[in-house]
Amino acid sequence: MRTKYTQLVESATAATLQRKDGLRKALFDSTSHQMLADCARELDIVNIHITVDPQLVINAAKAYNDLAEMLVARLRWSSDEIHITPQGSTSTKTLVASPTRADFDIDAVCHVELHHDEAHDPLAFFQEVFDALLTMRPAKKNRCMRINYPNERFYIDFTPSVPLASIPAAARAGMRQVSLYADTALAVVDIPSESWKTSNPAGMVEWVSTQANRQILRFQSVSNEAFEKRADIQPVPGQAVPLTDTLRVAIRLFKRHRDMAVLRKRIVGDYMPISVIITTLLTQCYEGMADNNQFYDHPVELLADLAALLPGMIELREGEHWVANPTVDGENFAEKWNFDNEQRFGEFHKWCDLLAADLTSILESSNPTELRERIQEIFGCVDVDGPGPKIDEPGWLAAKQPTSVKKIPVTPGLA
Repeated sequence: MRTKYTQLVESATAATLQRKDGLRKALFDSTSHQMLADCARELDIVNIHITVDPQLVINAAKAYNDLAEMLVARLRWSSDEIHITPQGSTSTKTLVASPTRADFDIDAVCHVELHHDEAHDPLAFFQEVFDALLTMRPAKKNRCMRINYPNERFYIDFTPSVPLASIPAAARAGMRQVSLYADTALAVVDIPSESWKTSNPAGMVEWVSTQANRQILRFQSVSNEAFEKRADIQPVPGQAVPLTDTLRVAIRLFKRHRDMAVLRKRIVGDYMPISVIITTLLTQCYEGMADNNQFYDHPVELLADLAALLPGMIELREGEHWVANPTVDGENFAEKWNFDNEQRFGEFHKWCDLLAADLTSILESSNPTELRERIQEIFGCVDVDGPGPKIDEPGWLAAKQPTSVKKIPVTPGLA
């Protein structure tokens, strides 16, 4: 079935063949079953290691539930009219720990059931929510308010919104339309333009989840026998290695690689590819593969192909770079790329080249020890300053490796 994304995947594939992509060559040259098993094991250890501390996520969930209770107490809305849900990396299960001690952000959308006659003034609505949370010292952003928690390792970007259907017809006529998951579409306040803007974070989550659940691996589990070769790693009984959820793992590992590239000053942080672009491009690529009935024998092969094809997934529309929001018509996540003298586009391709080169070096490892050391170094799972992590210093990297593999518990609201 030829779809929009199969065409993008086909053109990206042609581009990799034209430049004689080294990553694909390394994959084809080193695809022994044992090598793939070793690589899967080490990447899965990194995947678990970069997971945000579950207790921090539980604390964040409690924090935004407290915000909901505060709004109920201070405004005229009832509790069943306010719904606060996570969006972004948290809700797509692709949140990763920072390689430094920097706080991480929890994006939360506050969905309020307003009637048509109450939704005519977006700025008044935003200000009402802002004033109700003044004791939390919120900081206004373009579409959200940032709330810091001095005693926690996170902050919340809190976006007030209303159902798109509640916006008066006259105002809605000038807003972007929604063609996918329309029933979850929202209107958020855009402070610079003083108007409502279309948004669909729940639709984005549904799209990523739907594609991630499509099976393009011929074998859906990787045996825990791979862990038995590491005396310091204790397998979780009966657990399939999460690397088989290859789309989400690719998003997580690639975001971590981007963060390490910024930390090591190999790309410029101000122009790095933002997470929503990485997530969108990889999900589009995965969807195109699935639509084209491409199947893979091993998750490492799929992971490598996603990396190889990633730079070719950028659309060019009338001379402009495009990464289209799949849930809101006409929204371009890469809009800023067209007004910065190609700096973001350039840093994106520089990072893609670094990612491909690093994955190539992993696949070219000559033995399990070399493989392990390269993976740990590339993804920032070693303490480069000596024994023991120096957690109070800038540039802190994670401890060398976890001593056990544990199942990550489900957390309330932020699963």
